[in-house]
Amino acid sequence: MKHTYLLAGLVGVSALGLLAGPTAQAKTKVTGHLTKTTVEYANAAKTATFKGQASAKVKKVVLTYGNTKKVTAKVNRQQFKISKAFTGYRTFKLYGTNQKGTRITKVYTYGAETYTTKTPRVTQTDRSGVMGTLLVSMQVPSASVVTIYQHDNMLTKQYSGGTTALFHLSGINATKYHLTVTARQAGRKTSPTAIIPVVKPGLILETNY
Repeated sequence: MKHTYLLAGLVGVSALGLLAGPTAQAKTKVTGHLTKTTVEYANAAKTATFKGQASAKVKKVVLTYGNTKKVTAKVNRQQFKISKAFTGYRTFKLYGTNQKGTRITKVYTYGAETYTTKTPRVTQTDRSGVMGTLLVSMQVPSASVVTIYQHDNMLTKQYSGGTTALFHLSGINATKYHLTVTARQAGRKTSPTAIIPVVKPGLILETNY
């Protein structure tokens, strides 16, 4: 449970969540299966690529994302690779078919957490120092690039090898500033945006998760 403290006060902080994890569901007679499936996201092309192994009866694999058009790829020597460009953080569905296109495997679902970097969590916002400065501490995914934005313009970014990061920001003079943060790991989609809480000059805001 997350608790946010400002002196003796309790303040809520909002962040966007992710979807549920990979599951499998059966609708028809299953005579094949897909295994060892991995997913990798290419940031430049905004594309997710699924790779894995298929049993002997599976001749094609089909990939869908939300309500968008499905894509199909052939299985080669019981190996498959299939890609799809997309936007947002919805669920992928993957299944195998026979040569005629009839589904013969379970439908495997992959929520956003399987291809997306986790959202950073702001743990402390410190405005008690020099006027115009702001110290922001946060929990971040390891080996990620963390970026802070001010009104949708990049303010600063840094690489974090561990799971904590500290930003020393300057020029934060507005009483009600608007700052957001994202994180991105190699091979994964950029995280949903988290809001850095507004704190008045001279105060420190702490958040416990």
